[in-house]
Amino acid sequence: MRETKSINDIRTPIRELSVRANAAHKEGRHDDPAEIERRIQGFWEELAEPR
Repeated sequence: MRETKSINDIRTPIRELSVRANAAHKEGRHDDPAEIERRIQGFWEELAEPR
């Protein structure tokens, strides 16, 4: 059974990961942003699930 998370519990990591992805892009690390963006997408999907 999955633990129910609040919207803020999901949005916080989205914000933090977005900052990391942007930094990786700026630093020229192209593999890192792709992985981070996949993780962000997972959080968005979790946020879209009915509560």
